[in-house]
Amino acid sequence: MTDHTPLCIVINGPSAAGKSTLAATLQDYSEEPLLRFGVDELYRMVPDQWAGGVPNARHAERGFTYQKVPNMPEVRQIHNGVDALAMLYAMNAAILGILGSGVGVVVDGQAFEPSVNHDLEKRLRDLQGRGLARVAIIELVASDEQLADRQRRHDHPVGLSLYHNILPKQAVQPDLIVDTSDKAAGEVAELVCNWLGQMYFEHP
Repeated sequence: MTDHTPLCIVINGPSAAGKSTLAATLQDYSEEPLLRFGVDELYRMVPDQWAGGVPNARHAERGFTYQKVPNMPEVRQIHNGVDALAMLYAMNAAILGILGSGVGVVVDGQAFEPSVNHDLEKRLRDLQGRGLARVAIIELVASDEQLADRQRRHDHPVGLSLYHNILPKQAVQPDLIVDTSDKAAGEVAELVCNWLGQMYFEHP
């Protein structure tokens, strides 16, 4: 157990908005340990036969699949099947488990699945209300043009971020919204670290 009420920082936003870069910076900035866990970490744990990126995966429809978006050429979305949803809820449970052990966590992105996201937000706000966790939910946003440019250098298919950008924001009540369109990664990190320093890190 640490000497602090554990801190949970959730970083949401479309693919290529800068979540992973910010998460790594926050880990370095924090004076308390923050384990990093997010949707990309979850995807790396998914069995191959439930992963849509694997050719001829037997259970892809129950897991995660990339699908075309009607009337949006070259744009892709991730479809979450019934087993994928179970894995996403398991990710929420893992985040709560980390906090319950007294260790902080930075959540490097969630899937764009409203029921799962709202479940985590509700559970985190409940912990916050009972004084069992400090919670900061940060939403990164960016223009389509910037996302498309960044996505070309990203591991995910081009167009995934553009679909994310037309969906409702992941958090119902984010604590901070940062537009990264015209900001370098260092500028985003400085802004967020200064805000966290004033609002969260100075208070155990």
